[in-house]
Amino acid sequence: MNLTYLHPMEKKNWVQRWGHYAFDFLTVFTGITIAFLLNTWSEGRKDNHTETKILTEIKNGLKLDTADIQENIRGHKLGIEACNYFRDLANDKPVIDSLANQQFFLLLRDFISIQNKSGYESLKSRGLDLVQDDSLRLLIIAIHDFHFQILEKLEEDYAENQFYQNYFEPISKLLADCFIYNEEGQLIGFSQPVKFTATERKLFLTYLYKIEFNRRFMIRYYQQVDSAAMDLMKRIDTELSDR
Repeated sequence: MNLTYLHPMEKKNWVQRWGHYAFDFLTVFTGITIAFLLNTWSEGRKDNHTETKILTEIKNGLKLDTADIQENIRGHKLGIEACNYFRDLANDKPVIDSLANQQFFLLLRDFISIQNKSGYESLKSRGLDLVQDDSLRLLIIAIHDFHFQILEKLEEDYAENQFYQNYFEPISKLLADCFIYNEEGQLIGFSQPVKFTATERKLFLTYLYKIEFNRRFMIRYYQQVDSAAMDLMKRIDTELSDR
């Protein structure tokens, strides 16, 4: 509209009217903007609270995981000690009879890999992007979807590591003639020296070598995963302490 030809009073009314329109528009716009910002702020606070809660849950789960890892490492080390016990037996070195039953159990003992995934499952259900730090998110994914899964496969599915299934029958056959049992049917010792043929001794020592080799391999990988889990817990602590 050209205001040049308007009467001064009409021009004044027009300016006032549009001034009111502009003020009303600005008021509405400001209200909507503030409401949007408040909602965004509220959602952000809610997401931060949820992220903190889930990160804490993941950390607590990792504490339990590392305890289980240490227990399995200890179990594999005892299995290696059992290999040494039976290696001495095969090489006609004296062994302690009172340890016979325990050492035979430890020699072939299998383990399962236990992971406490509740925190990670909660994170996945809410969206991995809930963890705002990209590098932290990648570390969490790596420990749960890579390292833990490999541990589980190695312990429970990898044929080489199924010690009881692979070696109980052949080792029992080799040692059967020298087993000594008490009246309750418990193994209490071995008749020594063990009467192996040269071939049987080599076969028995080969079994022990394979068991020890695979247990040492598992220990090394457990230690690697334990180190990664400890580093992740420290990283989570740092992230939470900055809030």
